[in-house]
Amino acid sequence: MRDEAIRGPAYRVIFAHALTVAHMEGHLISDDHPAWDAIYTAISAAREADPGALDTIEREIARLHDRPVKPSS
Repeated sequence: MRDEAIRGPAYRVIFAHALTVAHMEGHLISDDHPAWDAIYTAISAAREADPGALDTIEREIARLHDRPVKPSS
């Protein structure tokens, strides 16, 4: 949504509204992205010494930032 708003002026008002509402409710606009669930699950797994948990965290954060995603092993 953010990228569309930057590229297309017609979306800027919608994005501004969504951003304002999200912040008023104490949320980041992207906190409903499915990657967050995977990250929180992987953090719990890392605390239990799961060796693949850090890879999951790294992969999901890359996905949130639209970077190339490292394949899971």
